[in-house]
Amino acid sequence: MFEKNSRLRYHQVLPRRVTSSCLVKSPAAFLREEGKTTLLSSLGEAYLLLDYEEEVVGGVEVRVSCTAPAHIRIQYEETPEGALRTAQFECTWYKLVIDEYDLEAGEHVLISKGRRGFRYIAVFAESEKDVEFLSAKAENGGWPIQARGFFRCSDERLNRIWDISEATARACMQDYYEDGVKRDGLLWLGDYRVTFLSGYYASGDASLARRSLLMMRDSQYPNGAIPGCAARGGGQQHDSESGIAYMPNIPKFQNIWIIPNYICDYICGIEEYLRLTGDDSILPEIMDSAKKAAAFLMDMVDFETPGVWKIDEFQQKKDENGLCYTVLHDCTSNPKNNVESKGTLLLEMLGALRALGKLAAKTKDDALAAWSENMEARLDSHIMTHYYNKEQGRYLDSVNQRPVSTLMFPASRAALLGKDDPIGMDQLVRGCMPNLGFAMAWKIEAMFKQGFYRETLEAIRKSWGKMLDHGSLTCWERLDVPEMDASHYYDAPGSCCHGWTSGPAWQLPAWITGVQSEKDGFAEVRIAPNLVDLTWAEATVPTPSGEILVRAERCEKTGVMTLTLDIPEATKACTVIWPDGVEESIPYGQHRLTH
Repeated sequence: MFEKNSRLRYHQVLPRRVTSSCLVKSPAAFLREEGKTTLLSSLGEAYLLLDYEEEVVGGVEVRVSCTAPAHIRIQYEETPEGALRTAQFECTWYKLVIDEYDLEAGEHVLISKGRRGFRYIAVFAESEKDVEFLSAKAENGGWPIQARGFFRCSDERLNRIWDISEATARACMQDYYEDGVKRDGLLWLGDYRVTFLSGYYASGDASLARRSLLMMRDSQYPNGAIPGCAARGGGQQHDSESGIAYMPNIPKFQNIWIIPNYICDYICGIEEYLRLTGDDSILPEIMDSAKKAAAFLMDMVDFETPGVWKIDEFQQKKDENGLCYTVLHDCTSNPKNNVESKGTLLLEMLGALRALGKLAAKTKDDALAAWSENMEARLDSHIMTHYYNKEQGRYLDSVNQRPVSTLMFPASRAALLGKDDPIGMDQLVRGCMPNLGFAMAWKIEAMFKQGFYRETLEAIRKSWGKMLDHGSLTCWERLDVPEMDASHYYDAPGSCCHGWTSGPAWQLPAWITGVQSEKDGFAEVRIAPNLVDLTWAEATVPTPSGEILVRAERCEKTGVMTLTLDIPEATKACTVIWPDGVEESIPYGQHRLTH
């Protein structure tokens, strides 16, 4: 039975719309409290399909009245098609989310039989007599955050994209950072990284990220490996009657599934947490884990025999520790076929070593700083010797690969490290979009970092705009699906509220209004607005010491940009970088600048 989590905050939600009905008299009467809604179950199975017009993470209380024994079935889904689906899924790890009740005559309150994630519910009634439908209120829960962050601009499409991205990140901020509140309900390391950045820019909350990072730490094996999801450390709810019992056998495999690039995200995520929140009190609790994770990653690299990986041997079977390995950078239209790039993984490892070196400097751990610096130099040399084509200046997926067949991923990770790959970046900008949301987030970040602002905004408008055009109020797991119902891509349904696709909630204020932290906790701030084809943009960005407000406006006739700022007093330094590269240092306070 659904029970409220005492750590979460709940608000009551009522259905906003009757999407469909069958054998129902006055379907909308109960919504307006203007008469009776009656399911004519005496004529056959009757149903109501209700739309709450937001992602609900919690439970439902349905009230019905029947004059004879009745069987009530409630189905939960994120799409109308899914809520009405009758065929069970063939896979062993996901079942239709259905609660069933056998009732005697009388009035009844039906409570969800576990935590549910949904936008739609379908209520079916079978009885010899008609059933009166009284109400269907839901309790929608989430981590107790504040709506401190905001973004608006002259393009309403981008505004709506920010809205659905923020709504997605907020919905996924539960007892930990979930990715897919309907499916999967787990704390995934790589998914967390994108959702945290989005969640922080939207709310300024540090507490849930800290809790999630420590769950990842507690999932670590003695050899330093951390599974792709932190179920071992508490980032799951599948063994609870009040949780997600409709996903059998989860997280049994997930506890032994090692995704090395996600371990890189764990280390980088610690550094990003510190840079945004300024909470260095986490370091004594987590640094040992970060060291062990980095050492595990380095043990995977065969510096003597390039191209030979422990990963390859244990993708389909277990190693001596009972662990399986997969590199996951994207997947094809068949979700079972993941896309991996060993060259990209090495670049991600390089990024993790850089992050570890920064953390070592903060903790004054000279031995760790020296080890990180040495391993970074060694790995960089290994990459440049075996995973880089000097003639074309291209980073490669594998040893001795022809550059023409290289995927988009090495160029994006190289760009994030400040490395140049002009041909690869051209392919990245002009090429097809990644299928998975987290892969798209890092492509977007690389394009912004390399200065492809116009192309990046168009990519955002296209990929997330497709979701808007299909009526979605949250971000889909996959960017390549042609519609909201992605069940034909899977042996289980896709997720229409997936945190790893919430990137615009962070990237639009970080790159269009240009607000980024240069020193832990936004003690030093960089503001580099770039309006591209917009006439104005405004953002509020939360920091530990208050909110930064930035409004950028451009005169269409003169091209002069006006920048209005409100900088918190605790900000030690603020550098404004105009689109032409001119820099200007300003103190805290309120300012109006022109350039």
